Amino acid sequence: MFDKKIYPAYHTVRIGASAGLLHGTCGRTGILICDDWAYESLCARRSLRILADDLAGDGYPVLRFDYPSMGETIPEPGGDVDSLAPLVDTVLQACATLRSSSGVTQIVIVGLGFGSAIATRLATLPEADISGVVLLAPVTSGRAYFRELQLRAAMISNITNVKPEPVPGVALSIAGLDMRDGLAAEVKALRISPDMLPDTIPALVLSRPGRANEAAFAEQIAARNPANTTATFDGYDDLMTDPTAAMTPVEAFGTVVEWIKDRFPAAPATDVGEKLAPFPLKGDGFSETIELLGCERQIVGTWCEPEGERTGSAVLFLNAGALPRSGWAGSVKNTQRWLARNGIPSLRIDVSDVGDSRPVSFSAEIVHYTAEQVEDVRDALDFLQKRGCGHIVAAGSCSGAYLALRSAIADDRISDVVAVNLQRFLWDPRDDLRNALRFDHTDTSAYARKLIDKEKLKRLLSGEIPIFSLATFLLQRTLRKVEQKLAPYLFGLSPFARICRQVHSELRALSDRGTRVDLIFSIGDPGIPHMEHILGKDGMRAASYPGLELTFINGADHNLTPKCALEIYQQKILQAAFSDPERTASAA
Repeated sequence: MFDKKIYPAYHTVRIGASAGLLHGTCGRTGILICDDWAYESLCARRSLRILADDLAGDGYPVLRFDYPSMGETIPEPGGDVDSLAPLVDTVLQACATLRSSSGVTQIVIVGLGFGSAIATRLATLPEADISGVVLLAPVTSGRAYFRELQLRAAMISNITNVKPEPVPGVALSIAGLDMRDGLAAEVKALRISPDMLPDTIPALVLSRPGRANEAAFAEQIAARNPANTTATFDGYDDLMTDPTAAMTPVEAFGTVVEWIKDRFPAAPATDVGEKLAPFPLKGDGFSETIELLGCERQIVGTWCEPEGERTGSAVLFLNAGALPRSGWAGSVKNTQRWLARNGIPSLRIDVSDVGDSRPVSFSAEIVHYTAEQVEDVRDALDFLQKRGCGHIVAAGSCSGAYLALRSAIADDRISDVVAVNLQRFLWDPRDDLRNALRFDHTDTSAYARKLIDKEKLKRLLSGEIPIFSLATFLLQRTLRKVEQKLAPYLFGLSPFARICRQVHSELRALSDRGTRVDLIFSIGDPGIPHMEHILGKDGMRAASYPGLELTFINGADHNLTPKCALEIYQQKILQAAFSDPERTASAA
């Protein structure tokens, strides 16, 4: 299951005020995927794309979309989502769109977490005309689900040391994404029972291990219809770890694919549906179009331009880790639209194998910080150049900051870099990137303290935490620190010294070229010690390179969740876009 395939092309389709992504074009049975909510949606986006691609490769047109106020959606007037009604309406529109664009005669709806509650609601509506239902980690009690969200929000707040800013009318804020009072009240009142699903609709239910309520719900569903099936949702916790470390639950998704193929064999559609073509979506002062880039049109991007005249350089936004291109709490999407209202066009992309973007056929999965990602940036720069953008600002956070800097070194079409919480100027080729991404977020003593915690120790001994990988990483990090301290006494012959020389050579080349680099750090961010290894205490050596500036933000987390921190980042990007009066993007 999930072997490398050449999948049917993507197509963008209109769903109300927003766009959806259609995998494949036509078939008798269509699949509609209802995503989870907020943070879980960020974690699951790549994996749901993989599931959709696998189904599309087997002949099923599959539609993915965003709920109002989530993901890539365009806000509507007075667009705060304060009830379940606009979410259900959006899914009904998605059903109609799937039928009209693909010629499907029956629809199987797949719901994950919160999406399972929406899928169950749709199955009861005659106008939806659902033929099959797949419920993954089903929400059987809205109150219990809301408590889970509260715990998740508290956990994220504890990790980031940033408490949600109180907002009137907001019941819950998780990772910067808000659930308003009205929606929260309806969610808590949800009671989903097996008899809500019509007996005529086959159902597959995957319950999470150790969740007695979900398992009982699944068993009752199975007893209602011989066509109904239950299974265990193995891999759920690894899927929801965090957006960058999330692992696709291959076995569970394989069960979904096989059940759909068994109950609803793929067959060609008698009606191929309407002709699909790119289209813009209008918002307040901006227009957006979903674009497909790259040698195989595998990269998905969102091109955002002002309604009026362009007045500055274009901006290219790059993913932070595996966060989808809309960004943490929608920050990238919102920044793009704010820039458009200031006359600045921009493009946000998912690099290969992140978010909605596929890897190149038959290639290995793209690992963050690799040179292959620079090729994705070249494709994006080609796109912007064709749109008349002569000078381009590259912006990103964490791994996106690294990619922006490395791409500027490789391609002089990037005139400015705005990099937030850069973790390395250049990765040591001896480092294991996967382990670094998994463990390099705290100091060694913090790991030692965690081992005193009974729950952490239990997870370690049970194998949930990979002890060998962790021990190897901690040993390597200790050796790197020793090497850095000894570097002045090794006559510049250590690997670390060679990396330093290369970085300084690259910074000098950027400075000589006139490329401006603005490094922004949250005070206390783990990237600061690595920056100081190169630029000295507090970055004092930055003054040696004209155009290199450092900015430190107090009270911000790694993702710049606080509004005041995000505004500093936005202003830096705006300044870069207007940094040279001669750098005015021409009309496309």
